[in-house]
Amino acid sequence: MRFVTRKAIEDLTINLNLQYTLSDYQDWEFIVGKSEDIEEYINYYTTEVDEDNKFALMEIIIQATEDQTTENDFLKYLKIVLKLLKENFRLHEYSIFYWSCFQNENIEDSWNVSPFMRELWQKCNIS
Repeated sequence: MRFVTRKAIEDLTINLNLQYTLSDYQDWEFIVGKSEDIEEYINYYTTEVDEDNKFALMEIIIQATEDQTTENDFLKYLKIVLKLLKENFRLHEYSIFYWSCFQNENIEDSWNVSPFMRELWQKCNIS
């Protein structure tokens, strides 16, 4: 299991000018991002070198993908996200598992990204 660190929260909040009170960290990565800023997040991800920051930022990016309002935008960003996740599978292994939502047998009761995450998990997970 891997979790978002406090330092990553502080770094990303400052570096991406995220509007968030740093006194409450619960579910930070799922509520701080805005779907309309996803390209900024992706661009920042490609330049980030700190693994904790990359891990936290990917959680924001996945949530921002999930929150896209059109199917075209969802699929556009999903393609980018899946490529980044595949390239950095070991860093994001826990996130891929989490978003796969394996606890739900009915994939219809999961997130929009879940079927794609499950497929990626199956392709990349070598246990």
